[in-house]
Amino acid sequence: MKKSRKVKVFIIILLVIIICGFSFFGYMFMNGLSGIRINPQYKEGQIKVALVGDSVTYGHSIRNWPKNNYPALLSDLLGEKYCVKSYGVSGSTVQPDGDQPYNITKAYTWSHDFDCDILVFMLGSNDSKPENWKGAEAFKREYLKLLNSYLNTEEPPLVLICTPPTAYFPEGKTTGLTNHDIQPLIVEEIADIIREAATESGYTLIDINNLTENRRELFGKDNVHPNNDGAKAIAECIYKFIPKYSGD
Repeated sequence: MKKSRKVKVFIIILLVIIICGFSFFGYMFMNGLSGIRINPQYKEGQIKVALVGDSVTYGHSIRNWPKNNYPALLSDLLGEKYCVKSYGVSGSTVQPDGDQPYNITKAYTWSHDFDCDILVFMLGSNDSKPENWKGAEAFKREYLKLLNSYLNTEEPPLVLICTPPTAYFPEGKTTGLTNHDIQPLIVEEIADIIREAATESGYTLIDINNLTENRRELFGKDNVHPNNDGAKAIAECIYKFIPKYSGD
């Protein structure tokens, strides 16, 4: 093969690799699988809303992710007077000895640095995995410890705590695991623990678990992550609990 032909073949192969790479990245990005974070710039005078959570907050598997993840939809609903930032980390756990503890992520640090006025806190689903679940008492202790770490400021934020969405078994199954090793029955137990914590601590409860109960149509094929309709339902539900300040 002549040198010039070898160069042409090399260039063609390189272009194919680049195109495939961009296509793969584009697919991952547009479906909430890339891990890339897009947050608006804070403008002076805006009310700061921090959304702390896992893949549900991040928007795993949401089609046209930049526009349709629940934080983006909530931001649209609230309008320009609010700066809504998402600090969701897929796979993250409340418990520090879980497989992906939230408190060691960059998002945890960033969410503290944001010094929010309103904190929307939705974690727990990944703690239901067999390797992470240490029982109700351990979960509640670590849940409150992580949540309360946001309150050690001169002006603590308004706290809105959310139960995790319902997790569904595949058709024909009623026990054990669903996709991503989530245990649906433990998710229900976790939801009860969070309801109890809200009552005892005086935090406002947003019951996403109740919202998504018996509504499998709000979830994707993995039975765990809300689909676009589910993200919209979550955003609209949380919106109702955000104080509406004068000028809205």
